[in-house]
Amino acid sequence: MNTEILFFLISSISLTLMPGPDILFVISQSISKNKTTGILISLGLCTGLLIHTMLLVFGFSSIISNNYFLFKLFSSFYMLLLMTQEINLLPKIYSNKSNYKPNSPYLKGLIMNLINPKVILFFIAFFPAFLFSKTLDLKIQFTILGLIFFVQALIIFISVSYLSKRIFNLFNITSKSLKISYIKSLIYLIIIALIWID
Repeated sequence: MNTEILFFLISSISLTLMPGPDILFVISQSISKNKTTGILISLGLCTGLLIHTMLLVFGFSSIISNNYFLFKLFSSFYMLLLMTQEINLLPKIYSNKSNYKPNSPYLKGLIMNLINPKVILFFIAFFPAFLFSKTLDLKIQFTILGLIFFVQALIIFISVSYLSKRIFNLFNITSKSLKISYIKSLIYLIIIALIWID
C-alpha cells in the first residue's frame, strides 16, 4: 500500500473516531431505535461524504465554503428541529399509536452531513495533504481518497451505532424512557455547539 494512502487511512480513522457532529448524531439516533436505524443513519451520513467528495472533485466546494455562515445556520436549525421533534415525540410514544411513522433515518443522516459546512472545508484542507501520485489526475486521486474515507467512516459509524445500543441495553434504558429524550436533546445541543466552534 502506498505510504500516503496508509497515512491517510490512519488519519481518517483517528479523525472519524473523535467526538464530532456526525458520530454524536449516530449515537443520538441509535440509542432509542433498532439496529436497522443505526445502519441507515450511517449510510445516510456516508452518502453525504461521497457527495462532498464529488463537490471537491468537480470544484463545486467553493459554493459551500463561500456560504459558510449560511450553512452553519441551516445545520443549527436542523438540529433544533430534530430536538423539537424528539420532545414532541414523547406523547406519541406513550400513546402507542400504531399510525406514527418516524422520518427516514437515511434521509436524516444524509441531510445532517450535507448541511454541515465543516465537512467540505475539512475535505478541502485534508485531502490535498495526502495526494499519492505525480502522474495520476487529481480528480481520480480525490475520488480514491473519498472512497477510502467513505468505507472507514461507514464501518466506524455502524460499529458505534451497535455499541451505543448495546451499552444502553446493558443499563436497561428502554426507548420509552425519558432519559433517552433528555440524552438525545443534550447531544443535539452539543452538536450545535460543535458546528459553531471554529
